Amino acid sequence: LATMSAEAVKVIVRCRPMNGRETDLKCKSVIGTDASVGQVVLKRPGSDQTTPKTFTFDGAYGTTSTTQQIYDEIAFPLVDGVIEGYNGTVFAYGQT
Repeated sequence: LATMSAEAVKVIVRCRPMNGRETDLKCKSVIGTDASVGQVVLKRPGSDQTTPKTFTFDGAYGTTSTTQQIYDEIAFPLVDGVIEGYNGTVFAYGQT
């Protein structure tokens, strides 16, 4: 994502790991990510025959990604631009 355009809205997705309750219930993960093409794949729980749904974004981070990694790759270039006098916004939404 180092080639991010200076004048564009980018949509980046970070998939969270399972929480303690989900792990205790032995839930199976239904998501996969392919960071090289910015895709998130959702599989139907309990069904291997159904074609998974694929969503493409400007960037996709899997369950093992770190906050530091996302900051370094996504937010830092924006912060750097703001310091140089350009406008920049990071809008984060979802479970935290």
